[in-house]
Formats: sequence, structure tokens, C-alpha cells
Amino acid sequence: MKVNIETLEDLCLTKLIRSGLPQSAARIVFNHLLDEELLGKRSHGFIRMPAILDAISGFDGESETVIETVSPYAKRLIVKNTLGLVAASQVVDCTIETAKRNGIAMVSGVGYAGTTGALGYYGRMLAEEGLIGIITCSSEYAVAPWGGKDAILGTNPIAIAFPNGDSPVISDFATAAMTYGDLMLAVKESRTVPYGIVLDTDGKPSHDPNDANNGAQLPMAQHKGYALSLAVEIIAGLFIGAKAGKNAVLGSDGIIMFAVKPNLFVPEREYYSHISALIKEIKSSSPAQDSTGIHIPGEGSIKRIKDGYDANLCEISDAVYDDLLKL
Repeated sequence: MKVNIETLEDLCLTKLIRSGLPQSAARIVFNHLLDEELLGKRSHGFIRMPAILDAISGFDGESETVIETVSPYAKRLIVKNTLGLVAASQVVDCTIETAKRNGIAMVSGVGYAGTTGALGYYGRMLAEEGLIGIITCSSEYAVAPWGGKDAILGTNPIAIAFPNGDSPVISDFATAAMTYGDLMLAVKESRTVPYGIVLDTDGKPSHDPNDANNGAQLPMAQHKGYALSLAVEIIAGLFIGAKAGKNAVLGSDGIIMFAVKPNLFVPEREYYSHISALIKEIKSSSPAQDSTGIHIPGEGSIKRIKDGYDANLCEISDAVYDDLLKL
């Protein structure tokens, strides 16, 4: 169904502020969820609202942020009583400021609760500021290591962003075979999922998306996704003082962002000329049989968001909208 953006805004902001979130933080949350819905990434849109409100209910005081300066290029934000979406917004702002001042930045965040949202969102922010970015975060145990059946690793997404004028190159993917949000959408809409996505409690392949909670999710691309997931568990987990595994290292989830100016090794004009040439070669190459076309990751994302705002309409699942009304 299509819903007026102002209607969604009033509905969500009212519920977030009533739950105790300051208006500025509520706005950060709403803008993120709306952008992802406008992009068609429903897994990271308004379906996340119930879990966000649950996270807020666990806070026991005012939001706090302490910034540790490790070096001129590296900082860590330690937060308390802060949503993941809000903490990640603080981390990306600090990353942009540090990278623009020094040419390179590494900034992490720990101590938050709840989802950080879609990492590509922050990738777009970095790219729009003319920065190359790599972002990753750890998350609650949900994914079995390849060859196992016990949930130990997070869905552990990775985003990589490259500035390219008004069409940045943005890769954003979970290291799980399917995002948790997509699995919960399947539950909400009474759909099954293909084999290779989840295991049941006995470690057998399952079509039931509920087994994301009852059993375990599987890594994408078998052992390759497992290797990436483990790397994220280390670099966005124990490396920055966050949790790792199910019980191995206790703590909060963690997020880390790396950013550099594109002129670090070559002149800026050369970078933009060469990325344009590369994209042109890819787009003009011959399509495979039955292909619907060759696309660049993140292609047209900024335009799709702008078109949604211009139309003042957002496409949203009927079931998700009904849940919003009931919250």
C-alpha cells in the first residue's frame, strides 16, 4: 500500500517520542527507516519499529556519549542508553569530520542497543561527502558457522562506498544468506524461504523463516560468507571492545567505519575520471542470455529516495503498516 509520508512521520515520531526518545533522535530513526523503505529495502524499514521501541524500553537514564581519541585518525565512541541508529549516526559524523581533516579515519562505536540500520545508508553519507568508506558491524548471534548448526555469529553486514558524483557506488550486504529483516517479513507475510537460508533445531535445512529464531541462519556463499562473517565478528567485535560470538566475549554490538579521501594515492581528478571509465565499460558490456541488464551497486539510489520525497508517498507492506498502527 502507498502511504503519505507525513502520515508515516506523524505516526512514527509520536510513538518514538512517547517512548522517551528525544525529538532529534526520533527524527534520525524515522529518516533512516523512511529512506530504506523508499529504496525498496523493506527489511530495514518500518518493520524494525517494534524492536526499536523494545530497545528504548530497556534504557535506564539519559543518553550519554564519550569520545575516546586514540590517535588523530582513530576514535572510539562509547555510548549508553543510546539506540544503534543514533550511535551509528554519531559515528558517521565523527568519521566524516576526522577524514576531512586528516585524509583518513577509523572510528568505532560500542555500548548501544538495537539495530544500527542499513549500513549502506552511512555509506551514502560518506560518498556524498566525497569519501571512500568501508563500514561493518557485529550483531546478535544468529548465524551458524559453516558446517555447524549452532547460532554463534551475527548477520554481520558490510558496506563499501565510493564517491561518483550523483551516483555513488554503494555495496551493502549481510554476510548471512538472508537478512534477519527479510526473514521476519517472510514470517509477517506467511511466506516460506528457499533451502540454504535457515536450519531447524535439528540442524536440517528448512523452508520456515521462523527457524531464524528457533534454529539458526546460514552464511551466504557457504564457507566464503562464513569467513567474512568471522572477520566482522573480530574487527567490529573484540577488536573494538564489543562482543564476539554467543558467549565467548560478552558486551554490546559494535560498529566500525573506515574512510579516506579519494586523492590519497592519485589526484582527485584522476580518481573520478577512472571510476567513470570503469563504470562505463561495465555498463556497455554485453549482457548474458536472459539478463535484465547490468547494474552498478547502489545505482540510482539517491534518485529513488528523492523521487519518493517528491511524490510524498511511501510503498509499505499492509501487514507492517497495520503493526505500526497497533504499536
